[in-house]
Amino acid sequence: MTKKPPIDYSTLPDGDIACFDIKSFYASIEAVERGVDPFQTAIAVIGNQDQKGSVILAATPFMKNKFNLGTGDRLYEIPDISEIILIEPRMELYMERALQIIDIYTSYVHPDDLFIYSIDESWLDLDKTKERYGGTEKIVTKIRDEINYKHGLASSIGVGPNMFLSKVAMDIEGKKTGYARWRYDDIKDKLWPLEVLEVWGIGKKTAAKFNKWGIYTMGDVARRSLKFFERRLGIVGIEIYRQAWGIDNRRPGGFYDDKRKSIGRGATLYRDYQKLDEIKTVIFNLSEDIGYRARELGLAGRTVSLYIRYSRNFHIKGFQAQQTVESATNLEHEIMRAALELLEKKYRPGAPVRRISVSLSNLLSEENVQLSLFQDKERQMKLARARDQIREKFGPEKLDYGLSQGRGSIRERLNSNIGGHKRK
Repeated sequence: MTKKPPIDYSTLPDGDIACFDIKSFYASIEAVERGVDPFQTAIAVIGNQDQKGSVILAATPFMKNKFNLGTGDRLYEIPDISEIILIEPRMELYMERALQIIDIYTSYVHPDDLFIYSIDESWLDLDKTKERYGGTEKIVTKIRDEINYKHGLASSIGVGPNMFLSKVAMDIEGKKTGYARWRYDDIKDKLWPLEVLEVWGIGKKTAAKFNKWGIYTMGDVARRSLKFFERRLGIVGIEIYRQAWGIDNRRPGGFYDDKRKSIGRGATLYRDYQKLDEIKTVIFNLSEDIGYRARELGLAGRTVSLYIRYSRNFHIKGFQAQQTVESATNLEHEIMRAALELLEKKYRPGAPVRRISVSLSNLLSEENVQLSLFQDKERQMKLARARDQIREKFGPEKLDYGLSQGRGSIRERLNSNIGGHKRK
């Protein structure tokens, strides 16, 4: 017997969030560059072709369908025939095209309603602009058609009331049909029959644990209790259980600024960062934005959190850590200092970093901050506010710290939110 949902769906957001995935991104770009159809041409993008064990980075849909070979397969598995074209990756070209596609997204939604998940996948919150274009299906169709017209690339799209459902809708149905829209009413018929390994966010190790516990589908997850998963997997178990009921409170966007919780900023990097000075520069870029946002809201926080996700091919996923500072702050240097202390404790030297997030929580009104006479914090906060005013009047790049432009900086992307458009 199916249990009553743990949360009343009428209390949850019920808007339209779209998840866009550009099909076979690298390989499709190479096909377009050569004037051929990626759905009719076998192309595999693969580096280090002198090594037979090299991994396929991308393959055209035709390559996948005809030869059953795609991302993650090896060079030695590819038949040695003239029909198959092997291409060395051109990352600068792919990054340039990704930025051009983000420009298209930000012409339809505000940058604060866009979240870049990877070089070829993004979430867009359509609620503020969909009616301007005649509704949800029409706006996603216009975006899809513009990407195809300007760059010759096809998209898979999933739409749902939250990020999780839109992503799963895209993965499971949108990749077959081009467009899928799931609502809360679809959970029982569409989400619950899925094997746990099919669902975004559940890896092979977790799926194997579930199978040992007699859990094979998302419906099996939903039929167990929250306590069951909390005891065995902690926070991860709680999240998976809630997702089995289609619950996800995250939203796309730049800042997460619920005053009761936290202010955060994150960036998915377009290449692996392994040099410590580059990683530190990104942490400062993020800390600077968090400090600015906290001052804008009149808030300060005592807890700094750092999340590092390693490259997909690395043997561990990454880490998340936090620490509480002596007194609440909204100064970027203090936020950065705490984040760097966490980095020093947790980071594996040389590990390839692909995403960095920093957040400030345990918030209170700036008026209630106890200022330190020894650090002259009041003066520092006044200087920070003066700097904010100059940035607002003349642009964020007019008064950047030197560290903001250090090696590996993502400051330009943050100023434009990647898409080339200034924040309003």
